[in-house]
Amino acid sequence: MPRFLLSVAVACILFATLTPAGTVLEPDFTRCLVCGARGLSDSLVNVILFAPLGITLALNGRSGMRAVLLGGMLSCAVELAQIFIPGRDPSLGDVVANTLGTATGQAIFGLAGRWLLPNARSAARLSLLAAGLLFAVFTATARLLEPSLPTGTVHTWYTPDLPDLEWYHGRVLRAKLGPIALRPGRPFESAAVRDLLLEDAPLRIDATAGEAVRGLAPLLVIEDEHGREIILAGLDREDLVFRYAPRASRWRLDQPDLRLRRAFAAVRPGDTLQIAIRRQGRGVCLALNRAARCGIGNSVGSGWALLYYPRHFPAWAYTLLEAGWVAGLAFPIGLWARRRPETALAVALLGVALFVPFTGLIRTPPHQLVGAAAGLVLGRALQAWRRAVSARAG
Repeated sequence: MPRFLLSVAVACILFATLTPAGTVLEPDFTRCLVCGARGLSDSLVNVILFAPLGITLALNGRSGMRAVLLGGMLSCAVELAQIFIPGRDPSLGDVVANTLGTATGQAIFGLAGRWLLPNARSAARLSLLAAGLLFAVFTATARLLEPSLPTGTVHTWYTPDLPDLEWYHGRVLRAKLGPIALRPGRPFESAAVRDLLLEDAPLRIDATAGEAVRGLAPLLVIEDEHGREIILAGLDREDLVFRYAPRASRWRLDQPDLRLRRAFAAVRPGDTLQIAIRRQGRGVCLALNRAARCGIGNSVGSGWALLYYPRHFPAWAYTLLEAGWVAGLAFPIGLWARRRPETALAVALLGVALFVPFTGLIRTPPHQLVGAAAGLVLGRALQAWRRAVSARAG
């Protein structure tokens, strides 16, 4: 079994790092440690990707610096191979993050014995610590997903041809943010935009549809004076997409978006498009002609998207990821739960985090509540299994 788990860990790494990404890049090996607009999220994902390698190496009797060196050597081989794979951008930062991930896995394995079966008092305190960590992650999620509003001059562009995005061959006829007409290339002070966004002014776009697209294509983009995206409204295959620059972008984390699924399913080239986007309460209303939905927004389960946000997963996959994220955060509470005041306080803190909405986030959806319950149950089940194994060994 240990060798099988090691093979699975290596196979996952190779699949995640050596498959083409679809964009042709010039062969290069960048020397930066945190590269690109989403550099921090890429580094964290690389650490997480290689952590199971460190754990499974320890299961196979390879530990310490020797195991970390093996992880680093695998990373170097992967990065060199990426030079010849379309869409891959090898970097020194990836090697460092991958090696750190292997070391992290080794550390987790070394501490697992004390974590899995501590005494009752320590376990209860750990459950409270886990609840505090969950609350901190939810708080950070709310904070990082708040809009990062511009402070200087801003510009509007209609159907721009941008790197890494599709070019939509439709035509925007007019666009307004509240009472302000958004004309392409015309600069205006961001104070007006800030005020209107804070007042939940609607964004309206009238356009003529073009050919269908296979990826994210902008209809309208508002940029700051440095060319950074502030707002994007567009389409991705059949979805109407709205995204804004969150605080997370300052930290080089990934950027999730909000979608009205299948809004363009019945749209044909030449059709008239009437798009309306406005805030309503904690969520956003998206409308395209007669298709409309309100209450769309980020929730406590959206934190995973700050690390890695794939655009083309089916809707059910996002649902599973959100539920799984909350389950993973709730799992340690169940693992360390004991009949002590600390655990009671931990469960109360979990309830507050799930049922009292954080500023800027919508109420926790049912599938995420189910995820939290599943995480607690799985944690309790592992605790019971570990106790049974320990009792038989004793």
